[in-house]
Amino acid sequence: MQFSTVRSLVGWAFQMSEAIPVKVQKFAEAAPREFDALTPDELKAMAVDILAKVGRLPDREQCVLAAYFTGDVRAVIEAARLLPAGWPTALRRELTRGWVNDEELGRSQKEIAETFMLSEATTTRRKQEAFRILSGTFSTALAVVEVQVLDLVRHATYRNTARSKAFHGGTCAAA
Repeated sequence: MQFSTVRSLVGWAFQMSEAIPVKVQKFAEAAPREFDALTPDELKAMAVDILAKVGRLPDREQCVLAAYFTGDVRAVIEAARLLPAGWPTALRRELTRGWVNDEELGRSQKEIAETFMLSEATTTRRKQEAFRILSGTFSTALAVVEVQVLDLVRHATYRNTARSKAFHGGTCAAA
């Protein structure tokens, strides 16, 4: 089983962590197992293994991945703590929620600026800085996980392209 990117692999692992493995089979019909196919239990175990790798990341990287892939309120609050402490807590959380929702803020930047008594230019700069910080942490976390799962990823990031070629080229004995 291979994934196109490490991002899709980690996203799948977060989804599978909540799934209940079931086998589907029609009554009185034997379903032959395909060569190289995984059972639901094996898929669940694979997802748990990926999440164990995520669990060994530093806290800041774990919470950014969890916030992005789950949208969980607690993870968003933890990820918001990565933003500069001088910013209002509510602004940090709102910007983090916007980053988690693929840069879709719940309100306009003008409304945000009015709420926090900032200029629109300052709000824009803070949004850009917040997204830069969160995206950088996210990319670093994925790159670290990717090194550990190169055999499951078809397209390695530019950081790990050389490792991927070595791994898939047969020069790497073990991952």
